[in-house]
Amino acid sequence: MSITKTKNGTYRLRIYIPEDIRPYLGITSKMYEKNFKTRKDAKKHELDLLTKIKQLEDGIYTDTNEDILFSDFYKNVWWEFYKAGQTTSTTRPPSRATIDGTEIVFRKHILPMFGSYSINFLNQNKQVVLNLLTAKAEEYANFKVIRSYINSIFDWAEELEYIETNRLTKTIKRIKAIKKIKLNESKNDEDLYLSQNELQNWFQAFQEDLENDKLSLKDYALFFTTFFLGDRKSESYGLQWKHIDLVNGKIQVIQALDKYKVEKSTKGNKKTTFSIPPELIEILSNWKIQQKSELSKFNIIQSNDQFVFTYIDTKGNVNSKLHADYLNNKMKSVKRRHPNLVHATPHKLRHTGATLAKQAGTSIEAISEALTHSDTATTKTYINTSNIVPMAVGEIAYRNLKK
Repeated sequence: MSITKTKNGTYRLRIYIPEDIRPYLGITSKMYEKNFKTRKDAKKHELDLLTKIKQLEDGIYTDTNEDILFSDFYKNVWWEFYKAGQTTSTTRPPSRATIDGTEIVFRKHILPMFGSYSINFLNQNKQVVLNLLTAKAEEYANFKVIRSYINSIFDWAEELEYIETNRLTKTIKRIKAIKKIKLNESKNDEDLYLSQNELQNWFQAFQEDLENDKLSLKDYALFFTTFFLGDRKSESYGLQWKHIDLVNGKIQVIQALDKYKVEKSTKGNKKTTFSIPPELIEILSNWKIQQKSELSKFNIIQSNDQFVFTYIDTKGNVNSKLHADYLNNKMKSVKRRHPNLVHATPHKLRHTGATLAKQAGTSIEAISEALTHSDTATTKTYINTSNIVPMAVGEIAYRNLKK
């Protein structure tokens, strides 16, 4: 019998699949096996499968699920489930920014590679996938994202029974992100952070531009807030005055802004309270007074819910939340006025704070906590300096011999 009852009460279907039919059904073994909760379900699946086999043998089978194009599966099947958060094990659906980023990756990279192939063909022809993805890994640095999405597509095809099983997972994992590896190898540690002298030059440049009215107090305050906190620029953008206690010198970082200026939780959903130095307290106190005056000209009352840093955007909107590249652009403007400055970005400031703190003898655990990292392994990528060893192990052993 093709249907038998198992010891755990389910029903196992076993059917022989002719060799010439297997590729069309996405099956590689001669015996097809699958378990069902009821005999009725098993029998229905058996009849469907036998019908497909007969139609394929007679050349009249028209159901194209197993031969659906990769591009059609992505657009008509996977995409909506992905946006609903059902194609991953995460607890919430992807954000608007993530969805837009995913669409770009598929449009620019994945669909040009695989769009014209069928899901079944790719699943059965690992060498084709291996060749195409290896070439992509040599030209695209963020290859791990492509690898993740390809696996998701074929996992979902398996979930919905377009294919028997995802046969590409192991193959895809073997492909190294060659472009990113080469970029990392070509970088010098010194290029990833500012030295004390280089950082001092940036401080002086901001001070000079402020004094010469080439830089606003708001931009000056934003730069130093981001540096002193060592936070992500999106977290500085998300600060409201209710998060800042100027009397006791405390700042709470509990939210950030995404690229659409929408409030979101910080990375890892962390809520952190920072103690801030007197220098930053003075800067923010002066800016709070000035912002209140500027907002009053537009009949806007500065409340605790007011964002600390806003601007008039290109459409003329007053008191608009900051654009994602706002601080980057301000730092570029300062550098154009001071060509001697070493290139820097808001993220490089974060690397700089971590590295200089380590050089000053701060423990990696303390730095990790300050950067709000989940573990010290992540923190180590931010510390771009060699370990400082007070005494080599050989000397320790030698000294102990004399005791």
